[in-house]
Amino acid sequence: MRLIRLELARVIRSGGVTVAAALLLVLGIHAAWQGNRRVQAAEDAAAAAEAAYRDQLAHLVSRYPPTTEAGELLYYLALPASQPSSRLSALASGRTEIETANLRIRLLALEGQLYEQETLNPRLAAAGHLDLTFVLIALLPLFVIAVTYDIVSGERERGTWGMARLFARPRRLVAAKIGARVILMGGLVTSLAVIGAFLTGVDGDGRAGWAAALIALQTLFWFALCLGVATGRRSSTANAMILVGVWVAFTFLAPAVLSLANSILHPAPEALELTVRQRQGYHEAWDLTKSETMDAFFEDYPEWSDQTVPEDEFTWAWYYAMNHRGDRAARDASRAYRDVLTRRDEWARRWSLLVPPLATRLALDRLAATDLASQLAYQDAVRRYHERLKVHFQPVLFSAAPIAQVDWERVPAFEPAATAGEASQAGFPAAAALILASIGALVFGRILVARASAGSEDGAA
Repeated sequence: MRLIRLELARVIRSGGVTVAAALLLVLGIHAAWQGNRRVQAAEDAAAAAEAAYRDQLAHLVSRYPPTTEAGELLYYLALPASQPSSRLSALASGRTEIETANLRIRLLALEGQLYEQETLNPRLAAAGHLDLTFVLIALLPLFVIAVTYDIVSGERERGTWGMARLFARPRRLVAAKIGARVILMGGLVTSLAVIGAFLTGVDGDGRAGWAAALIALQTLFWFALCLGVATGRRSSTANAMILVGVWVAFTFLAPAVLSLANSILHPAPEALELTVRQRQGYHEAWDLTKSETMDAFFEDYPEWSDQTVPEDEFTWAWYYAMNHRGDRAARDASRAYRDVLTRRDEWARRWSLLVPPLATRLALDRLAATDLASQLAYQDAVRRYHERLKVHFQPVLFSAAPIAQVDWERVPAFEPAATAGEASQAGFPAAAALILASIGALVFGRILVARASAGSEDGAA
């Protein structure tokens, strides 16, 4: 313990280590604060959408005469469909920077409404964004490398290794150096996690527990990797170059290669194509007879097949059936698009296990419900809500009921999507990959040390 205390004091007295630790803390605090603002903005937007719906409904009801058909009011009315944000999303923002979970749905064709909103300029999105997960997964490993790469080679190069061995056995010296750095890293990671949890108000549930475990295992993985390299007989410069190269490969190159391979193996059309098909299906209906449009509608809603609409006049039942035709035109393309996205997500999760930091990032996004699967689940919930609205208002449209006869307080409310998967399902694969990779790094480093020792003995002989 005395050796550990002395080594810890020596490391902390290093100016570069102190500055780097302070910088990481500042970045972590800033990222957590920004994440909390992002979640609060989403909650405020959801409340504003609900208030806007109430205000719009009151305005439309007061503006139109009571005898006006309700279908005309429904053409303008936008109903809120907001997905509550997880507090963990403040730490792992995932796809929330480029996709919204706060749509306002009209009774018109749905597919275009799902994809017409853009929350961030694509060029800004390509640059990425800073959250606490990025600090812990991408930046913290650099700090681990900085305090570990010369754990043995530095003593040899300074000529103090022989003198240090007079006071303790080499294994005890190395153990003390490792222990001091474990304490330093544990304190830094714990501080970042506690600060992040305090600033964002994360609930202490199973998902938060798995997130904390993954962050700890991620730190231990980089520590094990650094030890596997730094305990060899290479120079400090060689150790630093190897470790920085591995960091670049794991943080940037491997994710980029996997993303490129994923897009090649699973090509997907643009979401804009779905909107175009939906609009084509809708506009083509203007050239059809009303009976042709209604026949297509009755295929999906046979309970209304005994209803007829006049051919020589406009009716809201026919108009919304035209919008339904637009969704029918894009239905197959929409399913194919979602299937490709689902396959991409599954493929990425499977192969990311070969790149533990990437697997950790994807797992944290899943725990925070900010991943692709959660976005698709939200879109499914919106589709179900849109269908409930159509079923609810179909009697009103076919009977041409006036506004005064509609009970607007009984309009269905949006039911948010359930969180995709259990916490253990999201966290266990990445945790297992981190543990196996850490063991592999230590074993590989041990093998290299043994070979180097054997080589030096052969050379001496």
